[in-house]
Amino acid sequence: MRSDASLYAFTNSLQPVRRAWTQAAGRVLAGMGLSTSLATLVLLASRLGPNVQQKILALELGINPAALVRLLDQGEAAGVLVRNDVEGDRRSKAIELLPEGRRLAERMERTLAELRRQLLGDVPRAEIDAATRMLRLLEERAARWLQDDRVR
Repeated sequence: MRSDASLYAFTNSLQPVRRAWTQAAGRVLAGMGLSTSLATLVLLASRLGPNVQQKILALELGINPAALVRLLDQGEAAGVLVRNDVEGDRRSKAIELLPEGRRLAERMERTLAELRRQLLGDVPRAEIDAATRMLRLLEERAARWLQDDRVR
């Protein structure tokens, strides 16, 4: 059994690590001509595939739909994406990256891959894999706990 101090240290490190990564990624993406929020949206839209539904994108970004609408407006104004109607569902929209958005997403992916190599390239793969498994396990168990808690 792990000590409470170890469990505390692990969970207490999540937010500072997220903040540091977000700041570092934001710094390398700053030269792309998009805000960090819009750059993140473009990356996720690229990763989630063509015509990702707006509600899925909002969920993945962890923002409310109203905030997403403002970001999508910015993305359309920047010429990186377009909103399309979803066939059979008048209330839903799908997000499609335009050629400039796809080019930017590819460039951002290369830039972030280089940053990951700079920050973690010397860490043994087994340690990276173990850390990833631990984070995913925590995510899965917290989600299950939240779901079970709704039933109680």
